[in-house]
Amino acid sequence: MYTACANEISQEDLFYEQPERTSDIQLPPVMNVLLLSIWAVICLIGFAVMVLGKNPVAGTIIIAVPTFIGMVLKPTFALCVMMLVLPTGAGFGYRQVFSLDRGVGIALAVSFALNLLITRPRLRIGNKALWVMGLYTIWILLASLAAPYLGLELRRMFTQIQLLALVLIVYWILETNGEKTLRWALRSYVFGTLGTAILAVVTGGTMRVIQETTEARYAATLGEAIEPNMLAALTGMAFLAAIYLFARDKNILCRVMCIAAILFLPVMLLRIGSRGAMVALAFTMLSPLLFVRQVLRRPVLAILLLAIILLASVSAGLAVKSRRVETPVVERLTDVPRAKAALSYRMEPVKAAVRSAVRRPAGTSYYGWFERTGMRHWPHNDFFLALGAYGIPAAMLFAVFVIMMMLTIKRTPLGWEKLYARAVLTFLLVNGLSMGQIFAKYYWIFLAFIIAAERISWFNAGPGEYTYSYEDEEAVSTEY
Repeated sequence: MYTACANEISQEDLFYEQPERTSDIQLPPVMNVLLLSIWAVICLIGFAVMVLGKNPVAGTIIIAVPTFIGMVLKPTFALCVMMLVLPTGAGFGYRQVFSLDRGVGIALAVSFALNLLITRPRLRIGNKALWVMGLYTIWILLASLAAPYLGLELRRMFTQIQLLALVLIVYWILETNGEKTLRWALRSYVFGTLGTAILAVVTGGTMRVIQETTEARYAATLGEAIEPNMLAALTGMAFLAAIYLFARDKNILCRVMCIAAILFLPVMLLRIGSRGAMVALAFTMLSPLLFVRQVLRRPVLAILLLAIILLASVSAGLAVKSRRVETPVVERLTDVPRAKAALSYRMEPVKAAVRSAVRRPAGTSYYGWFERTGMRHWPHNDFFLALGAYGIPAAMLFAVFVIMMMLTIKRTPLGWEKLYARAVLTFLLVNGLSMGQIFAKYYWIFLAFIIAAERISWFNAGPGEYTYSYEDEEAVSTEY
């Protein structure tokens, strides 16, 4: 019964390989705590110089230098810092030349190269979904070479290569360090999202985006000004991470932070006003009803989900009642004719993608889309975005990739990691029906989290979930 679930996981992989494959240079736990404490103190000094001393350049240098060094020396720390700044806004930079996002990306890449040379962890890419993503990237390269705007298309192709490298690095760090690193990365992401959301509410930046004024737009993830839909997606992912950490993490401070996120982030979603993200999150929270048998095996899970749904609903309801959600946003969420008009408007690029795929099976290219279709916007759908830009091969590879991600979750043992991975994939897929996010960094990072969660879940599986045996290993080797 569980032969398919094993899927190339050998007995040696499960019980002997993990401690030997860590990407980090091993230090005593006391030293890790000491270094982390020193870094935190330095960051506080840097913030004090920025705020109290009113010298942002000096404060930034005080924070950036030790952070960069720490990221280079320790990949797990680099992953946590990346997750911390992921929702904060890569648009914050120096004269549009060097951004926070770019600096973190360089540090992560250098850390990967340095520690790969030093620790030489043996990592076999066992999940075939990553190979499909590699084929998808190769096809983008080939399609870019035949595109009219070759210089711009090659820049876009290089971005896709960076996304592939990022997924492999995140996968490498999580696979070689396990559940503890996953929890620390998600802690960082929830903390960063909470800080960003509070800052956006205090400054009013989010509301300026929703009201579509001419003021500066809120920036995040890719170094460019983004629409509120992407901000909502980042917020929804943090909400799901907070639920997982609340159930899995025994740290008291972390649970307090997760409760704050569970209460506050639904209000933030209302303030953003993204209908697609709210529908995706609602569907994700109610999706366990589709797996009644598994939920009944975990009554504590059912009670926890009901309690979280109740808390989130009460928090959102109180926000609306106390007028913490602006009237234009409420009207946007409740105006049915406006929603129908928006849906009709978004269907035009989708139809254009289908027509362009018939005329140009290889796609219009990324920058050639507007000229060749006459559209002013991309398709607000992941599948049709890939179909329109890079043609039928890209759409087929994307569909295969999604199917393999579903199979990854299916063969994962039932546990908190499986439930979290299923929630993340559900949210991304449903949200991807109303917005194009396959060019966004967060999309691929969390897919790497899903892939890594499979292995982590196997280590946490109890005897009642699965008992590995030599016969199973022999059956797996015969089958594959």
